Amino acid sequence: MSNRVVCREASHAGSWYSASGSQLNAQLEGWLSKAESTIRPARAIIAPHAGYTYCGACAAHAYKQVDPSVTHKDEFSIVPVLVGALSESKEQEYGKLLSKYLADPSNLFIISSDFCHWGQRFRYTYYDESQGEIYRSIEHLDKMGMGIIEQLDPMSFTNYLKKYRNTICGRHPIGVLLNAVAELRKSGVEMNFSFLNYAQSSECRNWQDSSVSYAAGALIAH
Repeated sequence: MSNRVVCREASHAGSWYSASGSQLNAQLEGWLSKAESTIRPARAIIAPHAGYTYCGACAAHAYKQVDPSVTHKDEFSIVPVLVGALSESKEQEYGKLLSKYLADPSNLFIISSDFCHWGQRFRYTYYDESQGEIYRSIEHLDKMGMGIIEQLDPMSFTNYLKKYRNTICGRHPIGVLLNAVAELRKSGVEMNFSFLNYAQSSECRNWQDSSVSYAAGALIAH
């Protein structure tokens, strides 16, 4: 294998996040300083993946739950896992395969996902008028799904997605995580998931508006 180092251009610097290293570091440190830590370090987190300009403050609430002793090691491995449009049975299969790694406290799972992508440009305009303005309906829809994720019930999450078609871009990785937890629970492992922050890129008030939702949460093992 080649030892050649590949450097990728920071093509979104100056738009999705600051092009200044010092300014970006100050922003990240500022967002993290405002987030509170849970009692135990997270075994897995769900964090938004839009540019820091849009979701940095929200994402910090998830990354704050990461054990510093893990991230400050001299050597560690990052294993990227690309999850496509899986069937329910495949989510169960991969959840079962990955469960032994989730059980290991030296591992951290990072589930990358934004929540509702609302607007005509996303081809999704679900609106429950009983919730008030459009952005309130979006929030209610997202928090309904977030509540189901907190129950750690993969089947209920699948049924929620079938009913509302919420455009959660990381829904399949979330499904795999929920199935991994379900597998561990069979052997008596106790875990709980809590969402710590929620935000929207903008408040939609009419049919010409659009927004993306962000949610940050952590899975804790007991």
